[in-house]
Amino acid sequence: MFNFQIKTYREGLNPSKPHFYILSRGNNTGKPLETPCTNCFLVETETEEARNFHYWLSYALWQTDYFRPYLIGSVIPFIHTKTMRNILQAATNKALKDRRAYLEGLALIQDFEKKAQILKKQTELIQQVKKAIFYKILLE
Repeated sequence: MFNFQIKTYREGLNPSKPHFYILSRGNNTGKPLETPCTNCFLVETETEEARNFHYWLSYALWQTDYFRPYLIGSVIPFIHTKTMRNILQAATNKALKDRRAYLEGLALIQDFEKKAQILKKQTELIQQVKKAIFYKILLE
């Protein structure tokens, strides 16, 4: 039902199907991305629903450090394409077994993610206000 393909991203690759990217190197290996970077995989799906399903599944796996035991390399850790495919396939099968519970958990995660973005923006605004106050006190 939710089929996907994982490829190593190359510059100039223009996928036509719904897709997202997954970081393949470093301590944030497995982090899903909207825009490509040098060290990432391209994940293509058949439908937008499948894309969202796999994007948030990858996000959940990344948040729980699920990929960490599979990393190899002594200086810059990385994961093989085949290993990433196997992990995503196993997680997909598990999530589809109890799809209702997965979708409920996903809704909660997405809600918290929106709230985290709001808090991040508020923190940035507070920093700007603090700078303005210090500027007014010290430099005027």
